[in-house]
Amino acid sequence: MIKTTLTKSNLAILLSIAAIGIFLSAISYQYSTITANDISRIASMDVRSNAKIEAHDLSQILVHSIDSVTNNLQTLSNAPPFQNASDVKTGQVLLNAAQDSTKQLTDGYYWLDKQGRIITWSNIDSPTLKKYKGFNLSDREFFTVPRDLRVPYYSSIFESPDKIPRLYISYPIIETNKSNSNGTGSISGNSTETRKFGGIIIAPISVQTIGKFLQKGLSPYFISSLGLMDENGVFIYARNHTLVGKNYLSDEFQSTIPEDAKKSYNNILKRSLGDSPGAEDITFRGNTSTISYQPVLINGKHLWTIFIGSPHNLTSDVGYLIDQQKNFSTIVIATIASISIGMAFLILSWNRRLVTAVNTRTSELKNANQSLIESNRLLASANEQLKVHDRMQREFINIAAHELRTPIMPILGDAEYMERQVNTGVEPTFLDNEQIRSIIRNAKRLDRLASDILDVTKIESKSLKLRKELFNLNDVLAAAVQDVKLQIANNLELQQNIQVLFKPINIDVLADKGRLYQVVSNLLSNAVKFSERGSISVEVQKSSNQVMVSVRDTGLGIDSEILPRLFSKFVSKSENGTGLGLFISRSIIEAHGGKIWAYNNRIERGATFTFCIPLGVG
Repeated sequence: MIKTTLTKSNLAILLSIAAIGIFLSAISYQYSTITANDISRIASMDVRSNAKIEAHDLSQILVHSIDSVTNNLQTLSNAPPFQNASDVKTGQVLLNAAQDSTKQLTDGYYWLDKQGRIITWSNIDSPTLKKYKGFNLSDREFFTVPRDLRVPYYSSIFESPDKIPRLYISYPIIETNKSNSNGTGSISGNSTETRKFGGIIIAPISVQTIGKFLQKGLSPYFISSLGLMDENGVFIYARNHTLVGKNYLSDEFQSTIPEDAKKSYNNILKRSLGDSPGAEDITFRGNTSTISYQPVLINGKHLWTIFIGSPHNLTSDVGYLIDQQKNFSTIVIATIASISIGMAFLILSWNRRLVTAVNTRTSELKNANQSLIESNRLLASANEQLKVHDRMQREFINIAAHELRTPIMPILGDAEYMERQVNTGVEPTFLDNEQIRSIIRNAKRLDRLASDILDVTKIESKSLKLRKELFNLNDVLAAAVQDVKLQIANNLELQQNIQVLFKPINIDVLADKGRLYQVVSNLLSNAVKFSERGSISVEVQKSSNQVMVSVRDTGLGIDSEILPRLFSKFVSKSENGTGLGLFISRSIIEAHGGKIWAYNNRIERGATFTFCIPLGVG
């Protein structure tokens, strides 16, 4: 047996290989760290940008709505029934019409005479009007300011007699009379115009209504909390309803702020009472949030300030995923370095033996060389597979992270809100129906994403199995159509704009009932996603040995860029999709021995998705 030893040159080679492997691992780790920090920074910038946009959009929505109320008040104050205080019946009709136009915001429109007594208000019945007519409100600021200054009045928060906090907008009725300067009463000749105070028109807005109005304007896909303060720092609306009517410097509000963040938070609120918008970050207990504020200007005057608080959960979630990828890359490089060192050691050992026995073991040398070539080929092939796997994993993580953060952020936001209430001792913990529906809706979205990922795994591992049974295809189509109608009905923006058309037809098929429902439901959901108005129709055709189902919509159609690869993985032009639905649908249909295809409609707008499967019955 030939004894093997390591020479200094061989040892130097081994150490060089080990050093190169360690160097590559360090470079990979450093690159991953820099990439993680850059992505976290970009995510934080994205949160700040979205918060500023949300605050600006909400302020514009509120300004336009308040302008509508002010315009109604101005129109009513100039109308003859209110100018002359003579025709209460016609005035009642005008008040009703004004309330109908702004009922999503105002509680009503009230008419007070020049002494501050109630004449009537919108949508009032005769017994109630008889009970409260003449009630004196002349001591209220919303009456005295328009009476004395002859200008519109926008109040801060007041508690009404029914114990409901409200804002008040009032407009003076200025009676304009023309008279002849010579006292004859004739219009001709010199005349003078007199302007007398004739009462006011008031529009009250409850704090609860303005809160719901603003919450409705928030994007459901952006985790945030909302607040509204007047120019003096008094909360008009807050998620914690006990703070309404309290100043931000009050003990009630200050007790809800962590001690280590109190100074920074109060400085942000103080700056927000100025006339300039802004967005600032605040960090405490290891968590960062963006406070975005936007002044609400009515007729050039700063009346209120809108706040939006947005926690940076996205940054930590993305960082966690990147850390996982960074660790995986480090392990892969360390493994390759270890394999290289092992291979180098084997090669050096083989070389030593071959040098000492070159004349007697020529055939073994050829076999060893062949083994080396094959090993290198396998190593290169394994390395290429690792690169492909690494690329696919990065692609999947990017898409999954984008899809996961959308439902996770509202769930985390509501959970953190509940936690803060518990930690600050607020009893009872308040959670409204919209928050509960948001948690359920986003949890279901996570469940659908998990199901899609599981289906893709089964498809790629060729373990997708069908449970075929004989059933009436109309049952599946009718159920899917009914579900998408409910989806549309629950969306206020779509329920008046989209119709779903389906003519029942009885056709027996031998197929997997649940999987066919999944395909039809997916096609209908896609049609709703890309349709703002129009119709969605489901059509069925039967031939001697197969059935064909088509879903036609009048929406945006299919982008020409993705049409050739529409049924591949991760292909989507929507910001709210993974691009897995159509890939799964194609795999299900092909597993039934059928085909699926799509095209843009030629005459009308929209697209048509069609699939056909064998009947499977005699």
